[in-house]
Amino acid sequence: MKTMRLITQSLFAVLLLTLASGCGHTFSQVPVHQVALTGGQVSPHHIALVLNQELATYQHKFVLVGGTDSYPIGDALQDYARNVTTNSFQQIDVVPSEEKAASLTSDDLILIPRVVKSDTSFGHGKFTITLVMEWTAKNRASQNTIWLKTITATASEKMGSAFTTLKHRRLLFQKAFDDLTPQTYKAFQEAPELRGSQP
Repeated sequence: MKTMRLITQSLFAVLLLTLASGCGHTFSQVPVHQVALTGGQVSPHHIALVLNQELATYQHKFVLVGGTDSYPIGDALQDYARNVTTNSFQQIDVVPSEEKAASLTSDDLILIPRVVKSDTSFGHGKFTITLVMEWTAKNRASQNTIWLKTITATASEKMGSAFTTLKHRRLLFQKAFDDLTPQTYKAFQEAPELRGSQP
């Protein structure tokens, strides 16, 4: 009986996704409200934050029956990176490349956020998103990597009907960033390589 119910739910999910996705769409940038971060200490480091083209144009893909829906989340990723760094370090200079970061003699560290992967699974009437970010910190003068951290965020949200799918997917992204942001902030706070005085 449970097996039949599971098969029925899976078939319904496939039908819903087929109707919702059609041949696949590319949507507009996903709006995400950034999490307020408080309670930590501000590091005296001066940071060159690299927000490159790869991050700016990143798209999360829902691979579905009948096509792939793409959601640009580059703006959300850049806002997230600015949020966690400006609340963690004394000075932030945003640059488009590592080469530009290396030329800023006023900064002592370079921070580079990168999406390792983002994927979505579905079952039991819910979508689950997994977003994996990697942060690399380099000494600006020597270009040596002094810190490397991978952070994984997960979130779930109900699929909704064919009429509310977009709303629930946007809620899913919001929940993912609500999980990712405090994890990243905590990682910055706990890394001794990032908390000390300027070299």
